[in-house]
Amino acid sequence: MYSFNPDRRRFLKISGAITGSSLLIGLNWGCSTDDGLDQQQESFSPNAWLRISPDDLITVIVAESEMGQGPYTLMPMMVAEELEVRWEQIRVERASVAPVYGYQMTGGSGSIRKGWSTLRQAGAIAKEILLRAAALEMAVPYSECRAESGRVEHPGSGQSLSYGQLIEASANIEMPEKIFLKELKEFKIIGTPVHRKDIPGKIDGRAKFGIDTRLPGQLYATTVHCPVFDGHAIAFNSAEVRKNKNIIDVFKIKQGVSIVAKDTWSALSAAKKINIDWSKEIDSKQSTESIIDKIKRADTLPAENVVQKGDVNFSFKDAKISCSQQYLQPFQAHMTMEPMNCTAWFKPDGALEIWAPTQSPSDAYEAAKDLTQSRVERGLRKIKNAIIDNYDDSISVNTTLLGGGFGRRLQQDYVSEAVQIAEHFDQPVQLVWSREEDIQHDYYHPLTVHEMKAALDSKGMPTGWQHIIKGAGVSSWGAEHSYEIENQRIKVFDTGEIIPKGPWRSVAPHYNVFAVEHFIDELAIKGNNDPVKLRLSLLSKSPRLRHVLELAADRVNWPGKPNGVFTYGSAVSSSFGSHVAQILELEKMSELQYRVNKVECVIDCGVVINPDIVKQQMEGSIIFGLSAATKSKITLKNGRVEQSNFHDYPILRMDEVPEIEVVMVQNEEEPGGIGEPGVPPVAPALANALMADTGQAIRELPIKIAGNL
Repeated sequence: MYSFNPDRRRFLKISGAITGSSLLIGLNWGCSTDDGLDQQQESFSPNAWLRISPDDLITVIVAESEMGQGPYTLMPMMVAEELEVRWEQIRVERASVAPVYGYQMTGGSGSIRKGWSTLRQAGAIAKEILLRAAALEMAVPYSECRAESGRVEHPGSGQSLSYGQLIEASANIEMPEKIFLKELKEFKIIGTPVHRKDIPGKIDGRAKFGIDTRLPGQLYATTVHCPVFDGHAIAFNSAEVRKNKNIIDVFKIKQGVSIVAKDTWSALSAAKKINIDWSKEIDSKQSTESIIDKIKRADTLPAENVVQKGDVNFSFKDAKISCSQQYLQPFQAHMTMEPMNCTAWFKPDGALEIWAPTQSPSDAYEAAKDLTQSRVERGLRKIKNAIIDNYDDSISVNTTLLGGGFGRRLQQDYVSEAVQIAEHFDQPVQLVWSREEDIQHDYYHPLTVHEMKAALDSKGMPTGWQHIIKGAGVSSWGAEHSYEIENQRIKVFDTGEIIPKGPWRSVAPHYNVFAVEHFIDELAIKGNNDPVKLRLSLLSKSPRLRHVLELAADRVNWPGKPNGVFTYGSAVSSSFGSHVAQILELEKMSELQYRVNKVECVIDCGVVINPDIVKQQMEGSIIFGLSAATKSKITLKNGRVEQSNFHDYPILRMDEVPEIEVVMVQNEEEPGGIGEPGVPPVAPALANALMADTGQAIRELPIKIAGNL
């Protein structure tokens, strides 16, 4: 068993009187004992709670947004395991935005990693308190009691009490000095495919997404944004649209022109008809071509030298074989199935209540507060902790289910707009963006150019490596690979375009892993090596990544060479604490016509909490990655995004999805992320499969542009 000593700064028990005859255990989820806080401080701000009620139901209050990745199931599983309760007893409640729950943001595949130790500790502490309370109630030795299925039993006397019966007795139990956590072999819930808590409501319609919010007297709005980035409305003519009796008002806000109506359809229809004069000083000549040209000439800008290992220049001079290539990847949109929306209501008492499908409720709160506070108040707040020291309880944020996030809903522009619009009315107002506004005013995955160079020895083994990454807001994350190459240089040039950019599922590893993994295959061809064997030889110091590749290759009986019908490509990636290998099977239908037949995916994400959810996330990641690799890209012309909907920004359809087989490595490593690590390898695996058959490398994504699919 793993033992730990509870710290009163991290855990708190509150008596039933405070919680309506419930036992409440709080935990400081995001804070460690070495986080720089005052070690003498007795109070803290817990941000997740476990509540036990008299009816024996266990409520886990979760501060993570549910957008399909499973926190409403995964987080309670960790609590339930140590608490020794039946899965059927568990209920889930979304945390509100309040100091007691700390800063709330869901992203970076971090939910499990953040909660792995703390949530299990919370369950273990609650169980220990209940065991001690039961021993006193039954007048038996504590050491003879055991917890099982939500009850404390004393086998010797035959007595047992449910957790709900122990609430009052537990209120006065002191914090235990030492707690033991289970070993993996003792797990009953963790590692099993228990049913997801969010699925029943999604099947029968009870589940509420942001766009489902309905309140008495609710109005509906949409916003028309300037088609050119950073532009604004100068004037507008709403006479024609006001002829519709369902139109309530039309007015300017900071981001554009908003139309408020009695129903969504009227607002969206009016948005297509209204005449707006936009500012002229904005650069409307910007295009994809001009951006690419600027990026390629970025060598004159200051560079960030991320990796400098060995003597790269000498390795190039001494090379028996050298290889230089360039790859380009386009802007990408998020295309969440639920468009941007938010409902805001300024109530008669001055309170503001918000309903939003957001990945960061705390930032949604801050966006609203910035709009409702005076400039002086905002300045003072910047000096202090925004959430803890200056919490305004007149602003409340209700986080709904999210119809997709992918990083887009980390931005709070749509929340800000809803608040600005709602200030004009006494009724609640729901803002809904059209799909066109959504795709043309996204925070995009950046356009990147990758300049690769390598030196090979007489055996075709890399001795020198250079990777130059160019683009706006780009990062080297994912470029710092696991391959053992003696001399390496990685540099980043940030070109700083005004186009909005933001996190996108798998973030920088998506574009960097493509460049690294496709280039590795090019080097294998140059050096007359098998690409899988080359990778394995370079991964001697990365055993977990090497192992997943070995497993994947064994499962497909790695063929090495195309057989005229099927061709194969491999790629690996380590990101978000997990390690993934994918081997893609491509079927040749005719000359330059291919079909992705199957993807073999092996993941080492440490301890598997729920295998079904891991499988779901790998499948979703692969589909997401294949869409970007074969179909989707954002282009600009005259300063405007050219795409407007799914007809010109397509995603993979159900009949195009290949067979996906997911294998999980079982080990005792701490859990890694699962929502994003499956995205980066799929595009290079596809490109490598094509190159194995055609002999031609892929220089630009999506691959259909090169005429390959």
